[in-house]
This record gives sequence, C-alpha cells and structure tokens, in this order.
Amino acid sequence: MEKKFISDLKVNERVNSYFILRKKDLKLTKHDKPYLEIGLADKTGKIEGRLWDNADKFNEAAETGDVIHVVGTVDKYREEKQLKIDSIEKADDRAFTFEDMVRIAEGRDRIYSDILTQLEDIKNPWILSLAREFTGDEDLINKFKEGLGGKSWHGAYIGGLMEHTYDVMYIAVKVCDLYPEADRDIISLGSFIHDIGKIFELDIKKQEYTIEGGLLGHITIGYRILNEKISKIDGFPDDLRLRLEHIILSHHGEYEQQSPVLPKTLEATIVYQTDELVSQANAIKEIQVSQQEEGKVWSNFVFIKGRKYYIKPAADELWKGEASSEKDSPEDLFGK
Repeated sequence: MEKKFISDLKVNERVNSYFILRKKDLKLTKHDKPYLEIGLADKTGKIEGRLWDNADKFNEAAETGDVIHVVGTVDKYREEKQLKIDSIEKADDRAFTFEDMVRIAEGRDRIYSDILTQLEDIKNPWILSLAREFTGDEDLINKFKEGLGGKSWHGAYIGGLMEHTYDVMYIAVKVCDLYPEADRDIISLGSFIHDIGKIFELDIKKQEYTIEGGLLGHITIGYRILNEKISKIDGFPDDLRLRLEHIILSHHGEYEQQSPVLPKTLEATIVYQTDELVSQANAIKEIQVSQQEEGKVWSNFVFIKGRKYYIKPAADELWKGEASSEKDSPEDLFGK
C-alpha cells in the first residue's frame, strides 16, 4: 500500500494509510455516546481525527506510540483539516517504513560535529573539563542526538533538540562579539546544556512527556544532570557552578514561563534571549512551511500564542518585483 502523507491530504479525500498514533481520548457526546478523539502524525505533519462508531472497540486496537492503519475521509473543521475515521488497527511492522512515520533532523552528524568544534574552543580549563564530561557520556549524547526539541511548539522531531541547541550556541556566542564583557566560555557551555534535561523529559517514540518529565520538568532534570557531571571534577569552583546552574534555572526567563528564577547575570540573559529568539522564529517558520497553500495569507489560529500569523511569502508581494536591477550608490541614496 502506498503511503499517503499528511501534508498531501485534501478535503473530501478517502484515506487508507499508516500513521503514528500520537493521542487517543475516549470521550462522550452530549448524548453520552462514546467517541474517540485521535491525534495522528507522520514525518510531514500532524492531524486530528474523530472516530464516532464502535469507539469502545477501536479504543482497544492500539496504544499511543503505535503505528496504525487508518481508514477514513478528510474533513474540515474550524479551518483545520481533520479525519473522519472509519476504523483503526495496529499495523504490522512489515507494512510501513519507519522513516516515513517520523521526522528526523537532517545532517545530525554535521550538527554534532559543529557543536564539538565550538565546545573545544573553550579556553577555561574548568569549563572545558566539564564540557568533556558531557560529551564523553556516550549514552547521554546518543539520547541528545535523538532528543525532541519540544512536544509541539518547536523542534518536535527526532534531532530537534540538538538542532535547536546548536542554533542557540551559534547565535549566543556571536552576541559576545557585541558584548565582550560576557564570558564567552560560560555562554558556550551554558547554551549547550540549557535544555539537556529534555532528553529525559520527552519520549521520542510517543512524542509525549515521560513520567519523570511530567513530574519534574526539563529544568529540574537539567539542574540534576549538571551537578552529577560537576561532582566528577575535583575542586570545581563553587562560584562557577552557581553561574552555570543559574543559566539552566533561568533560561525560561519569566515566572509566567515556568522559570524558577529570573536571569540575573549577563550570560544568563544572553542565553535566555537567544533561546527565546530561536524557539519563536523556528516555530513560526514551521507554521509558514506547513500551512502555505496557494492564496493563503494567514495561518490557522495558533492557540498557544493567541494569534494567527501572516504567512504570505514576501517573494509573492509586488514590491519584490519592483526592485531596480541597477543598485544605487550610498551617495545617491543618502544625498552625499
């Protein structure tokens, strides 16, 4: 059976294909009839679905994280494509290709190599030794390379954590060129470990919070991992430990964003602001890419941000075609 990808689904189209079951909730209609609310995904995106008939029976057919065979029809509800599902069943492992089911960041080996290069540029021997405690932990690094950057808002795919981490590291260290008062080595390692707790917070198969992640959160887990690594280095300076702990504990920036403390050092402020920039920009980029359809100007409503986004490509706007092929000199532009 040919795989039908979520990004290619059209309204009123019949669907007979395989997807990962990301969510299932058995609910009741206002007339107390059970139905299933289902979340499906593949490497191209996500889609919600509803199964109205025999919900009790199909609820037992598969668990979240399983690949399932889905039969149904594409519908539309509140501007969003949705599946009206006739049946689901757990798929035989031979019936699908795993690479079709999950999105995987491209160039993971190259990204990790770039991270190592940046860490090896650290000059302070204490910070460099600590960086090597992290990179020398094979099990931790394997989890880091596969980790999710988030559950839904940004980097919610295999390798998304490492991709996000490198982007933050790259930009944060560049900011030090503008603010030489900031300690470049602290920022380099701090941006590398700021989200390290996500390797245990999120289950990459189910793309859902682990029990540990749900109870503690990645900030608390990352704080613990950092101190486990520091404990292996005799005589590690207490004031340096506090600065690095502070970066992890404050990188969400505001109490309203579940930050235990507010950023109170220049280095923590740079890491927080860079993390915020990268997270928001990449999430909006994902919205633009996934929702761009011919003639579509606004995204679907993004509940987590309370707004729609203007997604019309700048290349489609008239002013892009009006640029002169002959560039004016600075003197012509500014009258000098």
